[in-house]
Amino acid sequence: MSGCRKNDFILDYSGIKPIVIIPNANWPGISEYDLQPVDSLFGVKELKVYAKVSYAFPLEKAVKVTFVENQDMLATYNNKWGTGYKALPAAAYSISSYDVTIAAGTQQAFIPVTIYPEKFNGNDDYLIAFTISAAGEEMIASNAKTIVFTLKGQ
Repeated sequence: MSGCRKNDFILDYSGIKPIVIIPNANWPGISEYDLQPVDSLFGVKELKVYAKVSYAFPLEKAVKVTFVENQDMLATYNNKWGTGYKALPAAAYSISSYDVTIAAGTQQAFIPVTIYPEKFNGNDDYLIAFTISAAGEEMIASNAKTIVFTLKGQ
C-alpha cells in the first residue's frame, strides 16, 4: 500500500516540558547488558562537563545548572565492573565553579575541569564523576544526569 502526504506533518510539543540532561551521560546505561563506560583519557588537560536543555527549541530564559562531584560513583563503578579505579586526587584537577548557566536562546553550556596529568601516579587508573543536582525550575532526567570519566596515569 502506498499513500501520499498532502500536508506537512507538524510536531506538537505542547504539554511537553523541557528537561535538563548531560548530553553525553554514561551512567546509568540504557540496558542491563551495557558496555563498561571507559573513556581511557590519557594526557587530557581539560574535561568538559555539559548541561543541555533537551527540548525542541531553546528556552527563552536562562537556566542555572548545578553539578556535584559524585563521590559514591567510585565504589558503584568498581563494584559493577570489578575494577580498581581510585578517586582522582584533589591536586590533579581544578574546577572554578560547579554551576553553569545555559543562556536564554541556547540549549547547551559546559563547565571546564582542568586536569593536571603530571600529578597522577603512572601506574594507577582514576575516576571522577559529576551529577546534575539542580536545574532551576526545570526537571532533571534521571537517566542522563551523571557522567563518569576514567583517566589513566602517565
